[in-house]
Amino acid sequence: MSDLRIAYFGSSSAVDGGSELCLLRMAKYFHEKAQVTVFLPDEGPLHQELASIGVDVVSLDFLRLRRYSGLGWLRWYQSVWSARRRLARELKARQIDLIHFNDVIDLPYYSVPQTLGIPALAHLRLILASSFARKVYRHFVQRSGVTILAVSQAAKEAMLGVETKNPNRIVYDPGPSQERFHPCSNDELEERSRLRKSVGFDDHHFVIVMVSKLLENKGHFNFIKVASLLAEKYSNKYRFLMVAAPAPGRESYQQEVMKSAQSLPAGTFEWIPGATNEEVGNWLRASDLFLHLPDTADSFPGVVVEAMSCRIPVVAYNVGGIPEQLDEGRAGMLIQPQDFPSAAQAIDSLRTDAEKRIILTSAAMDRVDNEFSAEKHFKTLSGIYEKTCRVG
Repeated sequence: MSDLRIAYFGSSSAVDGGSELCLLRMAKYFHEKAQVTVFLPDEGPLHQELASIGVDVVSLDFLRLRRYSGLGWLRWYQSVWSARRRLARELKARQIDLIHFNDVIDLPYYSVPQTLGIPALAHLRLILASSFARKVYRHFVQRSGVTILAVSQAAKEAMLGVETKNPNRIVYDPGPSQERFHPCSNDELEERSRLRKSVGFDDHHFVIVMVSKLLENKGHFNFIKVASLLAEKYSNKYRFLMVAAPAPGRESYQQEVMKSAQSLPAGTFEWIPGATNEEVGNWLRASDLFLHLPDTADSFPGVVVEAMSCRIPVVAYNVGGIPEQLDEGRAGMLIQPQDFPSAAQAIDSLRTDAEKRIILTSAAMDRVDNEFSAEKHFKTLSGIYEKTCRVG
């Protein structure tokens, strides 16, 4: 595989999102085994981190696909048109054997390798809420001829249709770093207790945590609604922790969430305004249960697997790729969207049933080790790369 020339393409150069971190892991892994080039929109943090380890990184200087207004769309189109031409030149000059697009927002570039006869793969990491947007996606995917790597069966069916003729594979994202996301060891019990006390929670409290950016579709209000039900019935039993990084341009939403949280009894709720990847693992281990109630169908939420890896029980909506992660309820508890009483009941059943918690978290750890291991993920990708290049 050392002679294989692989290109990765990403429309974001941040390092605080799941898809960008996946691209970083892929590029780092295959940099040791093949000739890797990464195309990014600018010289942001992801560009800098990859360049620091010797990866060939090219900035194409374009705007990412998002909602614009007025002249914003014109500027976006001009930047894409220019970047497409440069991408074609760079692919040809570097004699790239295979290009791997990282996410749905790379869609405007899918057709570029087709014109050069270069085989292309495109990761499907997102389930779009708009049916019109899904139709647009299917149209461009079919015309570009890319092979889709969906992160879950749910993502494939929602975005491509049940009977799609487009070449595709299901490739689960790899589990998180075991150094950062692992069960709490005896040596870490003191740190666990210290973290809880740092936010006013005692060891006897049953701490429920959610982890997400402060974005409108992540379910922060759902978390608070369930917390309200539990606090009303069991005021001294529960504490609620929201690890949520502020999002630029979402200040009004942040204020609304924090205002809603004020309805909870004093001392029962704490907001951690952002945390590093390592700190997230610490906060998960300091908690007793992970609650994930998004307002949209998550295709394969990495934070769910992070909680599973830390061996804390998960209660989540039965939507998107979450049932696949939780093995249809055998590795975590699934509830229907907006059924807050059932969510509260599921949580309280886990609080009072230690044996049930052990059964669920043991199944979750087995699933992480066997289905979502990094070894399995990269072995699958290596096979896909080699087969695609032979066929191409």
